[in-house]
Amino acid sequence: MNLKRLVSKSLLTTTVSMSLFSNNLHAGTHKAICAFYSGYSPCGVTISNTHIESNLPTDYLYVDKDNFLDLKVYEDLGKSSNIVVGTVSTLLLGPVGLLGFLVKKKSGTIDYAVSFKGDRGRTKTAFIRFKNMKAAAAMGEELPELLKNISNRKD
Repeated sequence: MNLKRLVSKSLLTTTVSMSLFSNNLHAGTHKAICAFYSGYSPCGVTISNTHIESNLPTDYLYVDKDNFLDLKVYEDLGKSSNIVVGTVSTLLLGPVGLLGFLVKKKSGTIDYAVSFKGDRGRTKTAFIRFKNMKAAAAMGEELPELLKNISNRKD
């Protein structure tokens, strides 16, 4: 009987602790290039389910439900023929190698524009740019949970 109580108390304590801890889990940290009223510079971006923060070139970004306004995504993706693959495969394989020119490579950038209220109540926007499409996709997968928690919209 005492063992049952001990196990149930232990489970309850673990469950409560995990729910408190999970309220502010960090989903991930990403390397990007950021701009905030200046040129783009390397930065680190950390996303949790309650806020986003980054070391911008001229300031420190911390956006949560108290100052978040909007998030926009801008894509500049181009598909270009991979000339190197086409040329090498043609030299190695002859006419069959011409298929290498059909290989498409995605390149470009993805910008996340985060709008927020500054200290004096003015609207400001920080830009987080990714040239690595896998890194941009990883951040994109983490944003829905963050936006659910910090957005004021009732959808």
